[in-house]
Amino acid sequence: MKPHIKNRSRAYYRHHRKRVIQRKSKIVKQLGWQPVLTGYFAKGKIHCSCWMCSQKTNKDGFPHSQNAQLESLNSQLYEYNNDKEV
Repeated sequence: MKPHIKNRSRAYYRHHRKRVIQRKSKIVKQLGWQPVLTGYFAKGKIHCSCWMCSQKTNKDGFPHSQNAQLESLNSQLYEYNNDKEV
């Protein structure tokens, strides 16, 4: 029976923990939050479902699916108005 051999060193795990913390800290600073300790960014997610944290919205403030729906409705209204005038 072979002994258990680790594939990765502690330095590998430290490097990736530091990388994850830096990425999440940058996001938090862009939002204007002031974190007390950065270590809790090592695990878990840092977003919530409020309108400020939502990254799926564009400059109009609507998600992509709603923008597509609004464009479809606008084109239908345009076609309806053009057909009515002729």
